[in-house]
This record gives sequence, C-alpha cells and structure tokens, in this order.
Amino acid sequence: MSNRNRDKGKRLNELMYEKVVERYWSAGDSRVEGEPCGMVLVRCRRSFDEAIREVRARLETELGGPVETILDPGGEQAVFLPFGVPRSRTHYLALLAKQTLSAYAAGEFAVMLAEAGEQPERNPRVFEKMADLFAHLPDEPEVAFFQEERGRHGESHSVLLVDGDEEMRRYLQMRFRMKGYRVLAAEDGTQGLDLFRQEKPDVVVTDLNLTGMDGFHLLTRLQREDPDARIVVFTDNRVESSISKCFKLGVADYITRPFSPVELEARIERLLQ
Repeated sequence: MSNRNRDKGKRLNELMYEKVVERYWSAGDSRVEGEPCGMVLVRCRRSFDEAIREVRARLETELGGPVETILDPGGEQAVFLPFGVPRSRTHYLALLAKQTLSAYAAGEFAVMLAEAGEQPERNPRVFEKMADLFAHLPDEPEVAFFQEERGRHGESHSVLLVDGDEEMRRYLQMRFRMKGYRVLAAEDGTQGLDLFRQEKPDVVVTDLNLTGMDGFHLLTRLQREDPDARIVVFTDNRVESSISKCFKLGVADYITRPFSPVELEARIERLLQ
C-alpha cells in the first residue's frame, strides 16, 4: 500500500496510463507486443485496505501469480491489471472481485471491466474517459463494462440463440427482433453448431443445459470453428466451477437466470460495438 503516498496528487487515469505505457511501450520487449491488457476497476467505500488485499489475493490465486495493482490516492478505488490475460478470463476475474467485495461492503461497491485497446500509448484520452465513467458509476451489484466508442455499422447484426426451452426461445427471438437483430434459433447443440457453420452469426447466446450435445461441448466446438466467436452463456447454472470453465473456454459473457431482458440486450449490444 506504499504506492499511495508516492502517487499522491496524480489522477487515477494518469496512473493507469503510465503503468500501461511502461508495460507496452517503454519495455522494449517484443514478447509483450500485442498481448491483451484487461483492466478491473473497483471501488469500495468500507474496509478499503482489507477488501483490496482480499481481492488481489483472490485474483492472484486464480492466475497463479502477481497482479499489477494501482491504488487511487483518494483511497476508495483501485485498478487491477492482469497483463497478458484475455478479455474473457479478465471478465471472470471481475466477477471474482465482485464476489469478494460483496462480503466487505455489500451495496457500497462498484466493479468495472475495461481494456487498454490497441496502441494505448497513443490515446491517453481513453484512460481519462474510463476513469471519469467509473467515478460517476453508481454503487451496484453488476459488473459494468467500458467500451471505447467506435462507429456503428448500418447493417443488421445476427444473433444465434441456442436454447431447448421453446417458450424462452420464442420470447428471446421476439425481444431480439424488436431490437433489429436477425435471429437464428436452435433447440439443441447439434442444430446450433450447424447454424453457426452455415450463417457465421455475430453473437451466439446459448444455454448450458442442452440435449444431444451439452453446452460445454458446444462451446468447445464453437471455439474450434472460430476462436474469435462472441459467445454469451445464458443459463440457470450458478456453480462457480461451471462459470470458470466457460470463461476458460473463451466465452465473452455469462448471465444467469432469472434475468433482466434489458440487461441481456445491453450485454449483447456492448459485444457488437
């Protein structure tokens, strides 16, 4: 915690920018070029020092090594930088952080997932926007997402929905179509994989409880077909080991039921930006 005095007076965005640039620009090491840089921003209004120690310990246990940590001089915010960890797994780390903070400051914390993006040394404004958004983020139990603004495309995006529950499938088809998406629907894993190969959808939304081919098998096959596939798991499975396994298989998001349709649609929209 000694970094706090040394960095007193610097804003959080400046500290993030300096640390990322130090890693990617000043290191002069070709091995780090192009590696991902996920970021987990946390705010905790009670028991800050103890909570941050526990979050860091939890993340380091999950990753099997140290995690670069930045402390806000204000004393309520911190940023964890798991260098070299892909976004999907960084999202799981954010969920672990949320779980840990719930035990220390229920209702008085916030967690946001972000990434430095390509050539971060050329765009310090991204870090300023990131820190500003987080500073104004209300305390809430869900992990928020920071997405660098990009231009929108005019064409309709496609969503592949894989769910064995016919009523749920029809309801989600209706919701997605109302949002302007082209919707492909499959009632099991085998049909879902076939549609994925034929249609190359922009996003896949799948349950884990599928007949024929189970959800984990489907995730494995989808990643083999396209390692960059954007996949959202939408299920009533809340087992932590299952969540961890899904993120290790490369899913972009994990949403449990019962759910908010608005939140599900917002998560999909973020992935498509």
